[in-house]
Amino acid sequence: MKPPREAHVNTITPYINAGKFKTFEGNTDLIPGIRTELSLGHTPGHTIYFIESKVKTLVLWGDIIHVAAVQFENPSVAISFDSDTAEAIKSRQQILTRAAKYGWLIGGSHLTFPGLGRVRANNDKGYIFLPLDNPLLK
Repeated sequence: MKPPREAHVNTITPYINAGKFKTFEGNTDLIPGIRTELSLGHTPGHTIYFIESKVKTLVLWGDIIHVAAVQFENPSVAISFDSDTAEAIKSRQQILTRAAKYGWLIGGSHLTFPGLGRVRANNDKGYIFLPLDNPLLK
């Protein structure tokens, strides 16, 4: 098995060689309807992507949540993979609050199948994640 860094380099290199790879920093409008928002704490440069069309928003948040059963209920729980624990907690709390408030469709790496759903406030106990196929979303 290839080390993670080598695997990432091998994945990106063809795009760089074809002139199809562009970097960006911070909060950026990539193209109309797709923007980025810096979400510090997990890894340097960790970024959330917002895909927006009219009044609907899909938020791809990467590694905001690692252990859904724990971190939705208590967003202040960090993991050893976070490069800056305090910033990771702050980022997680902020995006969960906004996701619940605005009813965004969320996509993330460590979410219950199908990896898409919505976040709801759970009274005073943090949040719950409702996968897209959950009957409460119908």
